[in-house]
Amino acid sequence: VVEIVFARKKGGNLIPTSIVLSIDSLGYGDVVEEIIKLSYAGTKAKKSILVLVNPHGGKGKAIKLFLSKSKPLLEAAQANIEIKETKYFQHATDIAKTIELDKYDMIACASGDGIPHEVLNGFYQREDRVEAFTKIPITQLPCGSGNAMSESCHGTNNPSFAALSLLKGIPVSIDLMACTQGDKTYVSFLSQTFGVIADSDIGTESLRWMGPSRFELGVAYKVFSRAKYPCEISVKYAAKSKNELRSHYDEHVNKILDKKLKISEETYKLEYDPSGPIPDDWEQIDQDLADNLGIFYTGKMPYISKDVQFFPAALPNDGTFDLVITDARTSITRMAPTLLSLDQGSHVLQPEVQHSKILAYRLKPKLTHGYLSVDGESYPFEQIQVEILPGAAKTLLRNGSYVETNF
Repeated sequence: VVEIVFARKKGGNLIPTSIVLSIDSLGYGDVVEEIIKLSYAGTKAKKSILVLVNPHGGKGKAIKLFLSKSKPLLEAAQANIEIKETKYFQHATDIAKTIELDKYDMIACASGDGIPHEVLNGFYQREDRVEAFTKIPITQLPCGSGNAMSESCHGTNNPSFAALSLLKGIPVSIDLMACTQGDKTYVSFLSQTFGVIADSDIGTESLRWMGPSRFELGVAYKVFSRAKYPCEISVKYAAKSKNELRSHYDEHVNKILDKKLKISEETYKLEYDPSGPIPDDWEQIDQDLADNLGIFYTGKMPYISKDVQFFPAALPNDGTFDLVITDARTSITRMAPTLLSLDQGSHVLQPEVQHSKILAYRLKPKLTHGYLSVDGESYPFEQIQVEILPGAAKTLLRNGSYVETNF
């Protein structure tokens, strides 16, 4: 007798369900082995998972979401689960800095995007960071208010579907971005933003009770009031024009799993001096545009939130990240259709939107007060320099690639 446990859709969620088969005893071992092999192609069964839960995530519902929607599927897969709740800001960073690497096959963040950001930076600060990033993929079970990692990697905002994707997902190398302010360097997996987006996200924290609408209303208000954010920006381009970007995307989109990027200490060495002069092969954004900047947004994953694919051309390990810039002086009649096309990712095709692939940039705000966001977290409002770190970490991807964006 063989009991097969599988995931079945019930309502809007997945739940574990089982069937019992009677099999000739002579073929029992072969059948079981073949079922396991087919079920976990490209990965291993019975994973050891460290789950980090942010009890404040998802308006305080993160623990309930994990226990009711994700945990039953993980247990049905006979995963070895260790659950830790974060107790304070950057607790996940402290946990990641001290865990025993041989104990886990992955870290699953039952949270929004803040906990993956903390875990990655905890690994980055370890003396044995090469081993940490090589051995342990970092993934997300979407239990927070912002679940961009799960949307991009698992293709879902539902913790039960994400749990199944996590169990079947393939470990893939991903690029990180090194963000330097003063003498401190952090890593970013998702995005950095200055201007309208940062103002509408970090600047409306007091309205978080409104849910996603606070961000959408904030963006609409700032865009239609033509709010501008003067700054100085210098960029190292990889593909400056939209035609060059298209060629770059077409060249790399089908090579994701071919890239067996070996992590070494050299991976984390900065190529550009954040405190030195701007390199000669960088370009300065036209100052007239920089003085009238509306949106400055860089990203490494296609989705920034549910139904918003801000970076549809983002790829896991192409050695670049995406830059989107808009001019605050653009007419409302042109910006309105641009904003309304964010769900399809077609905003980047609009002539009013500058969209490029870049290797690095330096941004210096001219204002004295404002907001700068890294992976959705508030960072000091001061000069920042960012550069790509190719293949610096690993995550789990459904089918071995980001979700389809139809770019």
